[in-house]
Amino acid sequence: MTRQARACFQPFILLLFLIFHSPGLTQTARDTESLVTAAEIGLLDEIRTLLDSGVNVNATNESGWTALMQAAMNGHTDVVKFLIVRDADVNAKGDAGWEALMLAAQFGHKEIVRELITANANVNSRSVNGSTALMFAASNGHDEIVEILLKLQAAVETRDYLGRTAIMFAAADGYVKVVQQLIANGADTAAKDEESQTALILAVKAGHAGAVRVLCNHCPQIKAADRHGKTAQQWAEEKNFPGILKLLKDTKPCKTD
Repeated sequence: MTRQARACFQPFILLLFLIFHSPGLTQTARDTESLVTAAEIGLLDEIRTLLDSGVNVNATNESGWTALMQAAMNGHTDVVKFLIVRDADVNAKGDAGWEALMLAAQFGHKEIVRELITANANVNSRSVNGSTALMFAASNGHDEIVEILLKLQAAVETRDYLGRTAIMFAAADGYVKVVQQLIANGADTAAKDEESQTALILAVKAGHAGAVRVLCNHCPQIKAADRHGKTAQQWAEEKNFPGILKLLKDTKPCKTD
């Protein structure tokens, strides 16, 4: 066993000790916790042993996680591949409706995203709050994953429970390349969330001049106001963003403004 493997194996043994000395757990629950924990750490040999002993590859632990979800979130590509071969459900949902693809997209694990999609993961699945893999990738600036999802016709205009679309997330966090990608794939820059905020207003409020510049070149409804009655320009004035304010003042209104 390599030094790295031993470093991972030791905490796994400790976790197994804690699991097997938890009086409230049944044997099946203990086995599931062991499997999910091994997937979280990336211990492929332990996972193989547990599955060969009859542990259900799609069982969820007390937190509602499957082994595949944990491996996808933590970037263990070899484990993800192995679990898929062993019939892991790539579209299984956790308690919050999260799926392995959403988790891989959120944490930027490009190769795992590809593996899950190849195994027929649903690109447009939604979590309990309406989030999609595209939203997770966009909100974290993972432009390569955004590109992969867009090529597979990921729905650009899907809204979460707050009415936000992928471009709103990207704009609010200042991810210029993602904003450009989404616009190139038909994202509506005039769309508003439940607070009547556009992507432009969100970018302005957060002080992201790069995203504001890109949006100003694509008919962003410069005069649109949020539920407070404030436009992007008024927010720039209130937040004292002179550079952004100049960008907004230099932007010509769209015909529909």
